[in-house]
Amino acid sequence: MKTIKFFALTMCCCLFAFNMQSQEESRYQRYLIHMDPVKPSMQGEYEKTAAKFVKMCKDNDYDQDWMTLTTENNEYHYISALNSFSELDENPMASLRDKVGAEEFGKVFKEFDKCYEKHTDYILSLDKELSYMPDGMKTIIEGENYRENTKYYFAPADMDKAVEVAKAFKKFYSDNNMGMHYRLYRSGLGTDGTYFLVAVAAKDAMDMERKSEEARKAMGSKAEELFGNLNKILLKTETIRGWMRPELSYVASK
Repeated sequence: MKTIKFFALTMCCCLFAFNMQSQEESRYQRYLIHMDPVKPSMQGEYEKTAAKFVKMCKDNDYDQDWMTLTTENNEYHYISALNSFSELDENPMASLRDKVGAEEFGKVFKEFDKCYEKHTDYILSLDKELSYMPDGMKTIIEGENYRENTKYYFAPADMDKAVEVAKAFKKFYSDNNMGMHYRLYRSGLGTDGTYFLVAVAAKDAMDMERKSEEARKAMGSKAEELFGNLNKILLKTETIRGWMRPELSYVASK
C-alpha cells in the first residue's frame, strides 16, 4: 500500500513538473544574442565579412538560423532561438567548421575580430502573454524592418509590480484595438540589469513616429494612470533604434 501511494505521489509530481514546463515553453521563447560593437571606421569592412559569412553558411547548408539587428550606434545583434539551456554547452559552429576546414573558418573570424575590441552574449525571453500581437506572434514583420526597442529598468524586487504594469498596458491596448503592436522581452543571463524590453516594428522612422502619435492620442487621459504606475517602479529607460537586416541574416534550408 505504501508503495502504491509513493508511486502515485511520484507520478503526480512528474505530471506537475511536466505541466509547468509545458506552460513555460508555450509562454516564453528564449533567444541567445551575440552582440558585436563595431568601430565606426570598420563598419564597411565588417559588413563585407558578415555577408561573406552568410554566403559560407548557404554554400555549406549550415543548419542554424539567426536574425540580425543593426543599431544606430553600430552594434550588430545576432539573434538565435534558444530551446534549451543545454544548447549553451554545445559549439553551434562545429559542423560548419568541419565542412569548410579550420583554416578557412578561422580566416573569417580573424576578419571579424579586426572590427571591434570586444563582444558579448546575453539571453532575452519573449513573453508572449505580456506582448500585444493581435495578428499573430511574429518577430519579423513583412515590410517593417525598422525597430524601436525600449528597455524599462526596475529593481528585481519589483518584478511582480512590473508584470502588473505590463498587464495593464496590454489590457488597454487590447480593449482599444490599438494599431501599434509590440513584443515584450524579459532580461536574462548576461544582460546589464533587470528590465522589460518592448520592441516595436515600423517601415521607417517616420512611420514609427506616426504610430507613436496615434497611440498617444488614443491613450488620452488614461496615459497618466498607466505611466504613473510605471514610473513608481522605473529606474531608467533606454531606447535603441535600428534595422533588421535580412541580407545579413540566415535561414537554414529545411
